[in-house]
Amino acid sequence: MTKTARNSNFELMRIVSILLIILCHIINFGRLYNDSVNPTLRIVFEVLMFMTIVHVNSFVVLSGYFQSKSRFKLSKLIKMIIQVIFYITVIFFVALKIGWIDNYNIVTIINSFVPSVISNYWFINVYLITYVFSDYINLFINKLTHKEFKNFLILCFVVLSIVPYITGFKILINDGYSLINFIFLYMIGAYLRKYPIKDSYHFKRMSINSYRLLMFGLFFFMFILNYLFNNYAGQINGMSNVFSEIASRILNSKFTYATPFVIIQTIAYFEIFNTFKFKNKIINIISSSVIGVYLFHENPIIRDNIYKILHLTNKYIIGYSDLYFVLGGVILIFILGTIFEWTRIIIEKLVLKIPIIKKLVTKVKKFFNTFNLKINW
Repeated sequence: MTKTARNSNFELMRIVSILLIILCHIINFGRLYNDSVNPTLRIVFEVLMFMTIVHVNSFVVLSGYFQSKSRFKLSKLIKMIIQVIFYITVIFFVALKIGWIDNYNIVTIINSFVPSVISNYWFINVYLITYVFSDYINLFINKLTHKEFKNFLILCFVVLSIVPYITGFKILINDGYSLINFIFLYMIGAYLRKYPIKDSYHFKRMSINSYRLLMFGLFFFMFILNYLFNNYAGQINGMSNVFSEIASRILNSKFTYATPFVIIQTIAYFEIFNTFKFKNKIINIISSSVIGVYLFHENPIIRDNIYKILHLTNKYIIGYSDLYFVLGGVILIFILGTIFEWTRIIIEKLVLKIPIIKKLVTKVKKFFNTFNLKINW
């Protein structure tokens, strides 16, 4: 049977989201926002940060959208862990060879490998833990009625997003980097798959173009509200004890992933891509490399060097014409990461074809199957 080609709308979203992540990392690690000598340019970078902050959430929502209809596979978990180890190992020894690491000993080497799997790729770590629990999350979801599921998500939105925002993390800390927020976003994705918004309430009477326009409007409305709230919080900060308290609560959530504005903005962002239905082999092929692009450019060694080498720092980005240079940097980093990932995929395929490796994998599977664990490989 011929394998059915994947729809490309969400594959395109993966590509757009990783490009936005790269852009935000350039702004952040290049100190383009924090230390910009051009105050107007600083505002431009601040606006871009607020507009593109949905990038991380979109991957988690998309994971819930697809994984809610799938089963946990141990092979997928192992492959991603091996993928992370590959990037850590290769980048470390290449950096050693070209002189990016000149002072090293056994402690340096251990610190470069062990914590990397645990903490350096924060998104991958929380994402994998969420994936490990996915079968149980799905089991819980499938026990809920439509009304119960909707009410549960509303409750989560109030407790995990609104309450931390209005209290400035004084009752509950949720900046979006936690497992609990990933599970919340996962369940939002599952809900959008099970009960599409477009087919609900009065939205089903709207044409697809009207609905798409509505989602665009909601996306930009949330972005503008988020920006204005933080902007005015900065202006009223220090005017009085009351104003300072209000400002500090808002500013504590600046550029975090779990604010009410960002959660709603993420849903709108997701729904915009959900309104498109098309298939494109090139987009699907390119999208398969996005995790690799993340692992490449977010590797601590790469991160500490690439923005300086490409002159993507506040020292070089000082005028409006330099914005094109930033855009070029985003594309270049994406291309480098894609080449690195495609190289890894080729190496992986060649290694898996080695007879001894194939036998080893088969023996490992047989060994674990003897325990009657019913592992879904």
